[in-house]
Amino acid sequence: MEQQLVRYDTMRNAIAECHAIDEVKDMRDKMLALETYARQANDTELERQVHDIRVRAERRAGELLRHTPKAKGAPGNQYTGPVDRDDGSKTLRGMGISRDQSSLWQKLAAVPDEEFEVSLSNPVALPTAANIVHDHETRNAPPTEETVPVDPDALWLWGRLLDFKRRGLLDRNPAEIRDTMLDHMIETTDELVPIVIKWLKGTQNVPATRSGGRSPS
Repeated sequence: MEQQLVRYDTMRNAIAECHAIDEVKDMRDKMLALETYARQANDTELERQVHDIRVRAERRAGELLRHTPKAKGAPGNQYTGPVDRDDGSKTLRGMGISRDQSSLWQKLAAVPDEEFEVSLSNPVALPTAANIVHDHETRNAPPTEETVPVDPDALWLWGRLLDFKRRGLLDRNPAEIRDTMLDHMIETTDELVPIVIKWLKGTQNVPATRSGGRSPS
């Protein structure tokens, strides 16, 4: 397991440091194949890690595509279509990337880092690039009478609540965690926990104003 995590971190770093679109695309394709294998083998942990790397590769490809001048292919003919030029520049087709993929990945690259990380860490489902982009566009759509934009603090709170589940804190005894704290940490915890609990209970009693949400009672 430890070796698997090392490989996971290595791949994440390799993607972040990659500056060639075709190399990132190659990583993405390999992760897609491995993801299929993990799904067939019912290895959910490997599937999630590989899925994570694949989506990060798609996001990195989008970042590179956003800052890369569009290469115009040589005319070719009615059978081949545009082909790569002699100057070494490559068309999307030459890199094995469709126009739809290019558009989607560039939109994925435009999602703010924190929002991307929160969406990708969803413990319930494996979010695709399309899911993340759709959620981002929905959250940032112009407000109407039925909808309001998501407050950045709401996104932060949602992410922190997911952290409780993702880190396994809900399955641990709080006293065991508290006993490892230093004195000043315990003092702050004892002061803030009742206040935070009272505040969180308030979030359950506020009628939703968003379309499709809970109506005032």
